Amino acid sequence: MPNAGRTARALSVVTALGLAATISAQAHLVEDFGVRRGAPAHISLSTGFNGFVGAGIKKIQVDGVQMDAFCIDPFTMALRSSPGYRFVPLTKAPEAPFTLSASEATEISDLWAMFYNPGMKENKAAGLQLAIWEIVGGDDFSVIGKDYGANLMLAALRSYSGPGAGLIALTGPGQDYVVLRPPGQGDESTPTPHPHSTPSPTPHSTATPTFTPTAHSSPTPTSTPTPTSTPGPTRPPGPTPTPPPGPTPPPHHVPDGGSTFSLFAFAIMALLAINKIGYLVPAFTRVQTRR
Repeated sequence: MPNAGRTARALSVVTALGLAATISAQAHLVEDFGVRRGAPAHISLSTGFNGFVGAGIKKIQVDGVQMDAFCIDPFTMALRSSPGYRFVPLTKAPEAPFTLSASEATEISDLWAMFYNPGMKENKAAGLQLAIWEIVGGDDFSVIGKDYGANLMLAALRSYSGPGAGLIALTGPGQDYVVLRPPGQGDESTPTPHPHSTPSPTPHSTATPTFTPTAHSSPTPTSTPTPTSTPGPTRPPGPTPTPPPGPTPPPHHVPDGGSTFSLFAFAIMALLAINKIGYLVPAFTRVQTRR
């Protein structure tokens, strides 16, 4: 077990060193020495900038190697020296929302192939830079005054059918640049992971099974019709017969005890009165007899 633990730690260290080496290999130091061949131009940006800038071929060094470059990011300030740059395709620079489309990248490659020359005149170099900025900025970029033939260069793209230049972009903390692709230089952009769609199984239609009763299954009860009541005999039409005389049926509603108490007391008093009268009559007769 201790050997296994040491092996796992060793593998982790090797992996970390490999990742660090990969990152350091993709990080380039870019030094910007400004425009080496060009002219001042008056530009206006949607971000609020309005003024003169140097337009033309820029002299930069990438890890100490000198290159000619054009700026493809007029909306960002140039840094004199900055590490952390990477080589990426033109379609991955500059930062959003001004990232180049495939057609815009092709136009810049064609412009470079048509007009770039290391010893080109300063005005022509300025015009090429302004034409590139027109493609990148679109409606967010405009040239005020002299454009050094930038519009003529853009118009010439319509009739150009030759090959484009082999270009690559440098993107990093400062301005982004376009340069000729160095020999053997590949794309150093971080690949964007794409979610893999999991194919959903094709639903198969399942037939609904038909229930077949077996010997053990109970038969389905049959609903029994509700019997209809037979009407009784109907009395024939005629006069309603009068019931024969007889005792009066007892009343259905007999008064409660509180209502019969007075009747009962009256009956007792009547009996007492009768008894008293019965007693007085013989006495009255005897008195009459004596007289």
